[in-house]
Amino acid sequence: MASFPLAGVRVVSLAEQYPGPYATLLLADLGADIVMVERPGGGDPARRFPGLFAALCRNKRSVALDLKSASGLADFLSLVDSADVVIEGFRPGVMDRLGIGAQALRARKPELVFVSISSFGQTGPNAAVAGHDLSIQAAAGMIDVPIGQEADLALPVLPLADIASAMFAAIGVVTALFARGRSGHGACVDVSMFDSLASWMTPFLVPPANGLPTRILPPLDPGYGLFVTADKCQLTLSIAGEDHMWSALCRLLDLGQFESMAEQERNERAVEIGPPLRAAIARWTYDDLYRQLEAHGIAYGPVRRLDQVLTDPQLVARRMAVQVDGPNGLQTFVRQPLLIDGQVTEIQRQAPRLGQHNAELLGALATSGS
Repeated sequence: MASFPLAGVRVVSLAEQYPGPYATLLLADLGADIVMVERPGGGDPARRFPGLFAALCRNKRSVALDLKSASGLADFLSLVDSADVVIEGFRPGVMDRLGIGAQALRARKPELVFVSISSFGQTGPNAAVAGHDLSIQAAAGMIDVPIGQEADLALPVLPLADIASAMFAAIGVVTALFARGRSGHGACVDVSMFDSLASWMTPFLVPPANGLPTRILPPLDPGYGLFVTADKCQLTLSIAGEDHMWSALCRLLDLGQFESMAEQERNERAVEIGPPLRAAIARWTYDDLYRQLEAHGIAYGPVRRLDQVLTDPQLVARRMAVQVDGPNGLQTFVRQPLLIDGQVTEIQRQAPRLGQHNAELLGALATSGS
């Protein structure tokens, strides 16, 4: 992967589960050499979910080390000496108790970039509090439950706190490396899952804090929703205030009585508009309506099942699904989405076995004296 932007950058990762592995997945696809340091005997707890581990840990190498032993600690420090970045995901204080916290490692190697991912960050009254994704989403105001009530609603499927903090960790790594290129000095990057979601919630938090109205999401526009066609197929319309799209849709569906309505009036009369709109769509077959929506420039989309997503013609054309041969046979992965000068990044190896690269990495370091 020598031609990719992060080629030559080594990242030693002790971050487990989801945030750290997803952050290093992004970096690995961009050329970084990711070395996972896992605990002997079990490794990353995500290994108990083989599909999750395989998805997040391809393009990486694994070393199994007991960081509480003298030999394991010495091997870890030899890896740090060869690294540009260390990423960890323990509770604040754990790395310091092991003698390999940010201060100790950067005293050893001042140019090192040290990234910590934790639930609530390295400082503040909740720094020591443990919390997985659900707790972080709730604390960030993302779960809307009436006061005093328990929710019978389905819990969030997508672990947004994990993903948000992973994205910020990856940004933190490349930002710190860019700054190091100018100053020669490394940095400590503190990534809080809670802070990350608070940042994502900016459009909902800032307006009320300043006495301004918050834009309602999802939009109230009756042209924003999921609809069923005559042949019982599903599609989405995503008109979010575009009056010209609404007018075009009404002409297409023979709903002239609503054509001239601007966004505010549509929102106010959404209950009235909804039934005739759905009835009009239900008179069309999926294929015929799909073609007409595209021809008229109206925002729409198909509804895919999970087993259909990777064969979507758009994803296929963008080469987002990558097949890699290896010990587990031919496996399919999803690459990170960036195209740089049109170049598609590579996935070269499947997820490693626990400790698969101990001899390869530690032997090479011993031979080189690093």
